[in-house]
Amino acid sequence: MKHFNWLLLLFCMPLLAAPDGKALYENNCSSCHHSQGKGGIGLPLTPEILSQLSDAYIAKTIRHGRPGRIMPSFEQLSLAQVNAIVRYVRSWTGKPAPVFQAAKIKGDAAKGKPLYEKHCVRCHGKDGSGEGPGTGVTMSRERTFMVMPAALNNSGFQKSASDAMIRDIVASGRKSSDMPSFKSKLSDEDIAHVVTYLRTLKPPVIKQGMEEWRGKPAYIMESPYDFETTVENVKQALTGANFRIFPQRYLEQGLVDEFSVNTRQVSIRFCNFKELYHLLNIDPRLGTVLPCRINVMAQNGKVLVISANVAHLATLFNNQELSEVGVLMEEIILTVMEEATL
Repeated sequence: MKHFNWLLLLFCMPLLAAPDGKALYENNCSSCHHSQGKGGIGLPLTPEILSQLSDAYIAKTIRHGRPGRIMPSFEQLSLAQVNAIVRYVRSWTGKPAPVFQAAKIKGDAAKGKPLYEKHCVRCHGKDGSGEGPGTGVTMSRERTFMVMPAALNNSGFQKSASDAMIRDIVASGRKSSDMPSFKSKLSDEDIAHVVTYLRTLKPPVIKQGMEEWRGKPAYIMESPYDFETTVENVKQALTGANFRIFPQRYLEQGLVDEFSVNTRQVSIRFCNFKELYHLLNIDPRLGTVLPCRINVMAQNGKVLVISANVAHLATLFNNQELSEVGVLMEEIILTVMEEATL
């Protein structure tokens, strides 16, 4: 019996072991924050930046994400897994994490508003969305900006950041970024007013697409025509809508060897160069998802016409201007798809 207990203990030890923070970080975080926290799409997690962020803030950010922005929520991770990631990231600094009081700061939002408009709007924007005139555009900071200004009105930020941490960053500035210290410009009382005002900021109302397609990842229509006719119909409809069509590609091209490619699944790529220039001015990172595509697939005796839901995709960038363009593009793409399948 004693030997059995030892065997049972040895078998269960891996299950009882603490989660591997490094492995969890590499699987869930490194694609945006880099394997060593150097940043990329995501915020750099340098020792200087981490020195101003509490472990509680990092854990809540992992849990809540930044709705409407690139940072997703990781609600599927357990508390132990989240804490393991936090410990791993914190190990890069070699120093203990700062600790901030959770209590609310008592200030006057009415007094904080003019102070915010005077000192903060340039980078964080009038509504706190991080789209100030000095920052370039949302999701694409100026090349001189190491860190994109925070979206202070984002619900994920509001849930994660304590008043005391915000006060500390306002007073000290954001290390390794262009955010200056306001200690010499604002009194402690003024900073308390600003922090209190920040708590009144709300996320912008993002323009939504057609209700029929809202929240769906793609537009899908069934064509009454054969595969070849449907492909030509899509091309003609795109030409009629003043789009330039790129050379046709198979969906599997480059993913499987050339002899295994399914030639009954094609991607029709298209673009209006004037609009392309406009979109890239709104946000250069749109280049990762452009040009637009409409796919035609022969599958299970049906011919399907499919395109990504551009209105939904645009909301991920948390940019009102881009969302409005996404809604317009949705109307155009759906019109093309409907013409091709009438």
